[in-house]
Amino acid sequence: LNEYFLLRYAGVNPANGNLLFLTADGDVTETPDADTDRVWLGKNLIPDWQGSFGFNMDYKGFFLTTQFNYVVGVDRFDFDLAAFQDPDVIGQYRSSRDLLRVWTPENPNTDIPSYDAFNRASFTSDRFLREADYLRLRFAQIGYDFPSRFLRDTGISRLRIFGNAENLFTWTKWRGFDAEAQSNTSRLYPTPRTLSVGFELGF
Repeated sequence: LNEYFLLRYAGVNPANGNLLFLTADGDVTETPDADTDRVWLGKNLIPDWQGSFGFNMDYKGFFLTTQFNYVVGVDRFDFDLAAFQDPDVIGQYRSSRDLLRVWTPENPNTDIPSYDAFNRASFTSDRFLREADYLRLRFAQIGYDFPSRFLRDTGISRLRIFGNAENLFTWTKWRGFDAEAQSNTSRLYPTPRTLSVGFELGF
């Protein structure tokens, strides 16, 4: 369902800095046929697995609660990375340090094509189709629950202080803004990281 049907990217030609692609038969070429050389890739936006897990801990009044979310088997176009590696927008948008690895006669073995590669923007391929699997610490709370003996004669029956963290860490190979966004739309606003503190009073 929704499987990608694309040309297969095969790297950079060390002889001239042009992009290389595979034909439908697996031969390497700089000039693939967009009509006959595309193949089904067995990849799509639909996760093979997704879920969450967590754990709670209490010890002498201290407590910790966590929730982790994970997604496995997702492939998306990293259009943000494509823009960061696009030399045509230098000075207009942010650029990646990857461009320092650009092909030159003195640097022939690289993954960044020549600035003047004739086929750099000619074909839609899987060059920027990337694995978007991730493991994210969705929520964590740490705090302290004061024992009742500390609250005698205060009129307070319960006192808890705590700190919360949402989306604190994400482990992923994805280089764009947010691995979680289930879309191929470029420049989606990333899931924010939120830190907060609070307390609970009982009377």
